[in-house]
Amino acid sequence: MRPTPWAPRFPAVGSLLHLRFSRSDFLLKTSRVLGDVYWLDLGADRVLVVGHPDDAARVLENQDVYPDKGGNTGFRRISVPFLGGGLSTWNATDPEWRRRRSAFSRLFRTAKPAEFGLDGLTRLTDGQLRPAIERTIVFDLVTKLLGKQCKGAEIAVVIGLLRQLAGTFWSTKVPGPHPFVGTKTKRATAALESIVQGWLEDSPDDSPIKRYVGELSDAQVRDEVLSQLLSVGTLAVPAEWALQLLAANPHVQATLRSSRAGSHDDYLTWVVWEVLRHCPSTYWIQRRAARDDELSGASVRTGDRVTIHVPRVHTHPDFWRDPDRFRPERFGEGLDWKRAWMPFGRGARLCIGQKYSVDVIKSIVARVVANYVIGEKPGRAAALVTGFSLVPRPTPSLDFTPI
Repeated sequence: MRPTPWAPRFPAVGSLLHLRFSRSDFLLKTSRVLGDVYWLDLGADRVLVVGHPDDAARVLENQDVYPDKGGNTGFRRISVPFLGGGLSTWNATDPEWRRRRSAFSRLFRTAKPAEFGLDGLTRLTDGQLRPAIERTIVFDLVTKLLGKQCKGAEIAVVIGLLRQLAGTFWSTKVPGPHPFVGTKTKRATAALESIVQGWLEDSPDDSPIKRYVGELSDAQVRDEVLSQLLSVGTLAVPAEWALQLLAANPHVQATLRSSRAGSHDDYLTWVVWEVLRHCPSTYWIQRRAARDDELSGASVRTGDRVTIHVPRVHTHPDFWRDPDRFRPERFGEGLDWKRAWMPFGRGARLCIGQKYSVDVIKSIVARVVANYVIGEKPGRAAALVTGFSLVPRPTPSLDFTPI
């Protein structure tokens, strides 16, 4: 068995500086040099990164060998601190996890996304599109979970706090004390909890989350709402990137507009699936090995944390032809892609909000394309870089011309 290589790293801090300051997807660049499996040094910790779709499927589907997320270790160490004890961050698949998952599955199964408002779209300046999408998603999630409508000013504060906390993701992983970042994080977390607590106190006794899940304390309900709000950024970024990809590929945009005029929904679905292949909601997925295993020739020991790098899975040449191209029709050409498409995870812990998330992006894309021609403004092209998840840098600069 050959030695497993290491990603580029520095003494003491490992690869954290690469992850924090890279102007592209550092893990994707690394996989193209080192292959489908390599060690990643996180300073005080390490994870085995895998990128082959077969390895990813094995890790996510084999609950006996990979039963939990690895607790507060690896990529989850000192993670965004407001995650609390919500379902999306639950470590093990225990009976309480199964109870909550079943309840939330029923809640999201009936959830339909709110319409994205088009008013003022032509007046949005660079950097304002994603906040507009985030406002719609926060409003919609709070309504669906708590049965109440929150104020616009509170939504704006929540979005700012979520971004602030997500922005500390890599900084707080660098070994050593972080008094300034730590203080800001605690204040932001407290402010978020206070706002959500206010929403809870003002929500009806038979709110959807209490009706579907039941037997939760106020603190547990708050944790669940905060946990679901985590999805705001991971939904808004793919929605924004969808419009960027359509602007950069006008032939796809024209085909989509024509298909919508003929009431053909398949092409819209393919467009959203292709967007999520390029910009998955889930950037990495961590599991911990309960016994020894082997992945692509690399030895996995009991207790090792294995991290699936979803963008590598989504561009693996064994499964995807012309993986860097934006080509939605690939999803109508066969079923091989299903093994290598996992923007919401896979297996027993597949995201319960998958259908709702896809519907949100479809709703935004469909409304914009039906009413506007999306174009790119002159300037430096945006690229996806590593943040809490993937984020575009610089901010996409788009032009919306009414039809």
